[in-house]
Amino acid sequence: MKPKDYPRPNIGELPSLYAGLDNLVQRVDAAIRNLPEHLFDKEKEIIHFGRMNEGEFRKLVASDPEAMVIAFTRVCGLSIREFSRLFELKDVYRLQSKWAGRKDENLFVKSIMGLLPKQMHLETFLYTFYKMWEEHQKRHRRGREFEEEVRDFFRARGYECEKITSPIEVNGAIPSINPRAVFQVRTGVMRDLVKRAKEFGSEFRLSAKAFPGAKFIAVFKIPPHELNRRTEIRQKILEHRVGREYDVIFQDELEEVLKKFKEWNIPKGKPKPLVLLGVERKSVS
Repeated sequence: MKPKDYPRPNIGELPSLYAGLDNLVQRVDAAIRNLPEHLFDKEKEIIHFGRMNEGEFRKLVASDPEAMVIAFTRVCGLSIREFSRLFELKDVYRLQSKWAGRKDENLFVKSIMGLLPKQMHLETFLYTFYKMWEEHQKRHRRGREFEEEVRDFFRARGYECEKITSPIEVNGAIPSINPRAVFQVRTGVMRDLVKRAKEFGSEFRLSAKAFPGAKFIAVFKIPPHELNRRTEIRQKILEHRVGREYDVIFQDELEEVLKKFKEWNIPKGKPKPLVLLGVERKSVS
């Protein structure tokens, strides 16, 4: 089966996603077919991962790291956070552009080789990669769109709301300098609720340390047909908070946050520039 024959349920919504997927699959296919005979049986199209040593696996990834890092990461089924937690390998996808035989590359090789089966049919490998990356990218793209929708909602109501990356990354900070409120935005469904709840819990702990005086808000977008289970979902997310309480809201509850802002005395508009010894210092977001 060729990539063009794979199911494409969202081709009308995300045509560029599938064009990129086709290109990646073709590159992965070419890299694997270029393996020596003892590692790839061309007649049966079987990849023999169990026969690879670390040098051979490293060479395979190095042949096209932009494609191969994604492929192996998605076939193994671990998220960025799981790679960080299990193998101390932070931001695994940055290896796509920084594959140079350093410490992180060694961690990647050892972790992936420990997760792969001894052998795998090429078609199974390619199709698994295709569908896993398709789902990841759909969620990622929709998530980014919803993040911007949330920020635009607060901007339209007079609040200075931006995504910031220091001292940690948060999807929205109000204001962006010395935030009084920070929020993380996620999209998901009931079946991955536990995973999303753990993510919110982890992000809350980081935010509590980085912004000890700020309120934390978890914004969770779920399918409309699951909104009738919001109480159950909210409770599951809140079970993973530690110490302080935080607010969990859904996509149709953003107006409720405005009421909270009034209670918390969170000001509208841009933060005022700092003044020191009579010299105005411009705030940098």
